[in-house]
Amino acid sequence: MSEKVYVRKVETWTISAASEPIEVNVEALRKCEPPYEGNSDEELAQYLYNNVYMDYDFYENETNKEVYGEDAVYELCMEEVYDMEEFYDSRNKGEDSIIQVGTPNSEYTKQGGFEVTATGTYEY
Repeated sequence: MSEKVYVRKVETWTISAASEPIEVNVEALRKCEPPYEGNSDEELAQYLYNNVYMDYDFYENETNKEVYGEDAVYELCMEEVYDMEEFYDSRNKGEDSIIQVGTPNSEYTKQGGFEVTATGTYEY
């Protein structure tokens, strides 16, 4: 243990927000580059995340624009989704808190400038 020891409380919250739902034309995706070849919601979610979501090459692909529609393929990539509706905020339910022991250290930016040496949580 170092000569000087500090303690601090850390609170963590979760806030979730979502965009408006966009209808997916699965049959059109089967004709896009790369083509969607799956048959389940899970496979579709993985295809969209790995090949479409925020993918500049997908929405700039001329075949995809032709098959899916220029505006629709851009919307599906979700490049500019700014209207998000908050649907959950854990601050309304209470906090999730812990106690941290350590020392102030500006190099530990991910921990808010605090070098954590131990953490205390509620034992059930």
